[in-house]
Amino acid sequence: MSPHSRSAAVRPSPEARLAETVPQVSRYVAGLLDAYRPRYAHLRPALERLVTHGRRSPLESALPLLVHGAVEGTLEPAVPVAGAHTLWWRAANTFDDVSDGDTGARLYGGAPGAVMTAALECGYALPLRALAALPVPGALRERLTADYLDGWTAACDGQVGDLLGTPTGTSPEEVLTVYRHKSGAVYAMAATMAARLALGADGADDPRAAAWGEFGQAVGILAQFRNDEDDLRSGQSEDLGNRTATYLLVQLLHAATGTDREQALELLGRAADSPADRRRLAAMMFAPDVLAPYRRLLADVHHRAHALLDTLAPDSPFTASLHRRVDDEVRTTANAYAPTGPHGTHCTLPPGPAVPPGRTPARSGQKV
Repeated sequence: MSPHSRSAAVRPSPEARLAETVPQVSRYVAGLLDAYRPRYAHLRPALERLVTHGRRSPLESALPLLVHGAVEGTLEPAVPVAGAHTLWWRAANTFDDVSDGDTGARLYGGAPGAVMTAALECGYALPLRALAALPVPGALRERLTADYLDGWTAACDGQVGDLLGTPTGTSPEEVLTVYRHKSGAVYAMAATMAARLALGADGADDPRAAAWGEFGQAVGILAQFRNDEDDLRSGQSEDLGNRTATYLLVQLLHAATGTDREQALELLGRAADSPADRRRLAAMMFAPDVLAPYRRLLADVHHRAHALLDTLAPDSPFTASLHRRVDDEVRTTANAYAPTGPHGTHCTLPPGPAVPPGRTPARSGQKV
């Protein structure tokens, strides 16, 4: 065997390379926080508490790293982008927990007011400081900053839409628009920034960056649907108790007529105080006639995500890792099917467990 062949044979797999790089994101974020000492003596410990103990989200580091790898072949240059994405999620999950009333007297072990103030810094100023320090041409730096701010604003718009929307006053199409923003826009931001950085000096105007953003948006939409189902299957059904206008609930109310709709509305009216009524309402949401359009929608988004990968990075060793993460977002009982067509080979979906491994029964880590 030639030296070149031996080198190729021992080259770490894409997943191994990812596992080696993810800790660099934590170290990078720690370095950002170190820059706050000693000038910001009160804020820095609050930020450290939030970063360490705040609720994490799936793909917060992996998605931007893998997208950069798929475009350019390496992961490490995307560490600052992954850091910015991680910081955004820490902040967003904090605000989400507060809006859901999950705080009490302490939040992540700290005073809620201090943690909320730290979350504002964590999701806004701190990532912008990171992007401003990137050693890239000025035009590219400005575009990356715009990507981040566009994602921030779209996510805020989606979250406000989610908070103000009501199950009876919202259409399935309007819920999908909220999902495109409150989760889709954040993953789109991460994928766009990673791709733009990988494309280099020409990345400021390269249309491939926008296509990668479309891929990220698809992943974010799938993640939001998966989160909705996680909540239902946890046995808690917090979204029903909070009367959140989730897609499946709105689809049920939109499709049901006569006594079925009256029953669903009665159950929803008692859902905040009755676990039994939440379970009965959840069962109605999984009826075949409600699931049929939902499954078609998920199949379309799922197929589109795979098709984009096959177009944008067909030959990268990191593409298979991205395909797997797309599939991970549809491994639920409601979607225990293998999509037809050329992308069905990427996905064999067994029935999902009541609570997916690695997630707590009460929360999946992807609420926003």
